[in-house]
Amino acid sequence: MEKRRLGKTDVWVTPLGIGLAEIGFQLSSSQADEAAAVLNMALDSGINFLDTAGCYGVSEELIGRTGSGRRDAFVLASKTGHMGDGCGDDSWSYDCVMASIDRSLVRLKTDHVDLMQLHSCPIEVLERGDAVRALQDARQAGKTRYIGYSGDNDAILWAARSGLFDALQTSFNLVDQ
Repeated sequence: MEKRRLGKTDVWVTPLGIGLAEIGFQLSSSQADEAAAVLNMALDSGINFLDTAGCYGVSEELIGRTGSGRRDAFVLASKTGHMGDGCGDDSWSYDCVMASIDRSLVRLKTDHVDLMQLHSCPIEVLERGDAVRALQDARQAGKTRYIGYSGDNDAILWAARSGLFDALQTSFNLVDQ
């Protein structure tokens, strides 16, 4: 299958990836067989880009349980944010972003992801810099190879102009533009 360079990385991904929010929202932790069937079908079909997030229900857990044996077969992207877990109103603080990344690695049963992205935080969070610094420190520590931003509108424009990120992800819908 054709592959394209992902953003400013040295990673090559298939133009079609698989977003795994629905396995996290539609399946339970006990339905690992169903999750494995989805992952294996995608990988066996040549798709090599898996996209998830800490806030996608049990998605990361299911990927870790069912995909860790094929870790070299795919590029793994996850997102941090929206995981308050004791952080109160500031899930975008440095400490909460770092805790979210560490939690994702445990759930995914891996020591690193290929791309960790901030998940739809507002421009004010980006400008404050704590969340971006946490991503940069996670990259420095080897927890992620690359860092990115996933969002829309003014925030994605800010992220693109900043030059801080290796990859950007934004929504696209043929029907709703």
